[in-house]
Order: sequence, then C-alpha cells, then structure tokens
Amino acid sequence: MRRAAALLAAAALAACAASPRWQDDVVVAMRDARAAGAELVAYFALPGREASDRMQRQLQDPAVLQALADGGFRAAIVDGDQRKGLFAAWIGGGEGMGLAVLDAEGRCYAARPGPQDPSEIAAMLRLCAAMRARLPELRRKAALGAPEDAYALGCALLQLGNRIESEALLTDAAVAGVVDARHRLARLFALDGDVVAARRWLKDAPRTGPALVTEGYVLFKERKHLEAVAVFERALARRDVGDDRQRAILYLGKSLHEAKQDGRAVPLLEALAREGSGSTFEAGALHTLSHIRNPQDGHSH
Repeated sequence: MRRAAALLAAAALAACAASPRWQDDVVVAMRDARAAGAELVAYFALPGREASDRMQRQLQDPAVLQALADGGFRAAIVDGDQRKGLFAAWIGGGEGMGLAVLDAEGRCYAARPGPQDPSEIAAMLRLCAAMRARLPELRRKAALGAPEDAYALGCALLQLGNRIESEALLTDAAVAGVVDARHRLARLFALDGDVVAARRWLKDAPRTGPALVTEGYVLFKERKHLEAVAVFERALARRDVGDDRQRAILYLGKSLHEAKQDGRAVPLLEALAREGSGSTFEAGALHTLSHIRNPQDGHSH
C-alpha cells in the first residue's frame, strides 16, 4: 500500500516537472529553446489591459498546456510595451499583443495578433506542430528559385499567420506569373486591414473557389456583410473550394452575425465547431458563438 502511494506521488511529481511553464525572460527562453532544439511560443502581453490580462491568465488553461506539451514547445511571456521591436519583427501590425512561434533556429514562422481564447491558442499550436515537418522541405525548394515553390511556401506561412515572410514570397510568385498568388496577397492585405491593396491584387485574380473565399473576406473587412454572405455561399457551392471550406463557413457565420442574422449564423457555426478536426476555424467558431451568446464591450446586434 505504501509502495503504491509512493509510486503515485513520484508520478505526480514527474508530471509536475514535465508540465510546460511560461518563462518571464524571453532572452533566456530563446537561449534554452535553441539549446534544446525546441520551438518557442512567445506571448506578447500588455500588462494592465483587461483583454491582455485575461488572456495571460488563460495561458494556464489545461487545453493550452496540453498543446504546449504535445508539441514539445517552450514558452515565454514578453512585455509588448518594452519589446516593441520584437513584436514588429515577429508579428508585424497590431497593438503589441499576440502570439509568435519560433522554430528551433530562433526564426519566427507563425504569428497571431490580438486576444485569443484557450481553444484558439491550442488550435494554433496544433497547427504549428502539424506543419513542422513540412516547412524545411518547402524552404529548401523555395531557395532553388522556382516561383511555384515560393508560392507554396508563401501559402503555408500565410496559413500560419506569418504576414512578413509570406508577403515577399507571394509577391515574387505573383510577379513571376503565378496567378493564384494574387488572391493570396489580397487575403494577406485584408488580414492587415489594407483593403485598398487587397482590392488591387484581387482585381486580376482568376475567379476560383479559393479566390471567391478571399473576395468574401475582403467584403467582410469592408463591413459589406450581406455582400460577403452571398459571395461565401457561392464559394461553398463550388467543388474547387478545397481547403478553404472551413474558412468560408466561419466567415459566412461571422458575416451573418454582423448582418443581424444570428438565427442563420448560430446553427452554421455550431455545425462547424462539431466537425472535430481541431482546426483553428473550429476554434474560431467556438469563439464567435461565445461572443454571440455573451457580447462584451457593449457590442451587440
């Protein structure tokens, strides 16, 4: 009996020791991660701001800690006010709050600005871990100079939220004649809120299913929500929408919500959340449903 209790205590101590923890010195965390050949997740906080403080507390959520452990990530909290240069280099635009993920060589390859729920953070970390094996080969091919390979790497990095590196790759591909790079650039600029640049790139893009998803997203960012609904529905009716299907469903639901059509938005978002692949879009659906049911900051429809 005593031996069994001792074994249980030892197992509990081992689990605690192995549990990921958020370091408070990013320089030390970067050094330790590189020495261990591990990737580093950096959370840029803005101390004293409600959304930032709430998200920082949620970094201890079991779903986040499990995703960190499953992916073998190290983790650090960074003061976004004091480390504005790092924020600009890794994440780019925004107010100094968000997540960045560095590879084992210390290079940022994934980013997500702004506040996020635990399910969204965990989904992002799962995506990073899933993409980890592909990126070195994509980088190797892109270095050989073929525009199609630059496009492939640019798309992968854009999927991971890496605006800075993906822009150069996709621009090079578009200039070299990869026509689908145009709507990907439109999506990137819309993501940053630059709808003028997004429209410029989208103008000459072929009207494929994924390009329609991008057009819907640009309309969403322009706050033309009913027009966005129509375009997303057209995209989803096409067979070539491919991997953009969940993105289209999420932003269709968001557009319906903004158009005060929650009766249509909620079942759509609930169905997406139930798909169970663990994607960032399913997590986004859960976040949007939470917002619809519990509007904050006076935002309601």
